[in-house]
Amino acid sequence: MSPETAASFNKTLELGKDIANDLADHDILGRWMAHHISDLIMRAETSPLDEADDIRRATAATILELWRHRATLPVEYPPMASFEPVFRTLARLSEPQDPWSFYRTFSPGREPDEGDMSSIPLLRNALALEDAVRGVVRHVVALASRESANREAKWLDRSEYLAKDEQRKAIDAVRQLTRAVTAEIEDSGDDADWDLLVPYGSSDLVTMLLWAETNIKEIRQALEERHSETDSAAPTDD
Repeated sequence: MSPETAASFNKTLELGKDIANDLADHDILGRWMAHHISDLIMRAETSPLDEADDIRRATAATILELWRHRATLPVEYPPMASFEPVFRTLARLSEPQDPWSFYRTFSPGREPDEGDMSSIPLLRNALALEDAVRGVVRHVVALASRESANREAKWLDRSEYLAKDEQRKAIDAVRQLTRAVTAEIEDSGDDADWDLLVPYGSSDLVTMLLWAETNIKEIRQALEERHSETDSAAPTDD
């Protein structure tokens, strides 16, 4: 066994031990699988040289097969599972968005057009607010992926040496997005208290929040003006 092969095999054994530890804390099937993996690992580590290669290949193949089916392992929290809701949300938020499609306020084909928004300016404010909120949500979900990365740190580390499967590629893409979202904080020369903002996002996110706040203020002002006009137009008792 070459040094590279030996190193890869040892990493696979460590991965198998972690899987077995998680399985051992679950139901009867999980405990049986944990015992089986642990037995294979013990034999792989202690077998005579003339038997070692076959046992090591069988052990590594079993561990990697379990890893490929990690989403269905009989454990409370399957490895990498906490990334799945992040993937689903980002997939929806990353799709091309037609006006009014984020909240689906109007039925398809009945969305306000430019003429409607010109005659009723509040509709334009509402559309701008929807766009701002979508951007905020996308950034916040990307930042939430950091919590998933922290939770899955053991599995991310243990599987780093393996060829990237589709899930791992998606995880890497999400982590890259998270780094991009937060990168500006360290380079910012703003006088704001960035220590308070670091857990929540970057200057891009702060800008989006301010944009959403501006739209809310404009809507509030328009409603207040309309309310004032209604009050002034109301008949008064003599």
